[in-house]
Amino acid sequence: MSSDLIIKHFTNPRFVGRLENPEMEIEVIGQACGDRLLVQVQSNDGMVSDVAFQVWGTAASMAAADIFCESIKGKVFSEISDRDDGEIEAMLGELEPSEHHCIDKLIELHRFLIAEAERQGVM
Repeated sequence: MSSDLIIKHFTNPRFVGRLENPEMEIEVIGQACGDRLLVQVQSNDGMVSDVAFQVWGTAASMAAADIFCESIKGKVFSEISDRDDGEIEAMLGELEPSEHHCIDKLIELHRFLIAEAERQGVM
């Protein structure tokens, strides 16, 4: 059974949707599961000012995307870039074996977000 954290973010996602004019779009497709995550970001003065996501896949992937968005909104890119893989994995709490694929997707989202922020010069 999924953890309370996963259930909370799946049943009541705060960041699901689309931004009108996103500055960044990061898309990840899970190698193991085929789930597709799309995260859109707006920034202001080197900080994530707004974020939204869409998921085509499992409940755990939706929850993971919501947790990721919650973790970056209001944060400066330099702070986000300092996170290591262990910190990103810890954001998801305890996972069922069938949900572990979400860790790889979040790590990939994180790396793509930082690369895009560097490419756009907002860091």
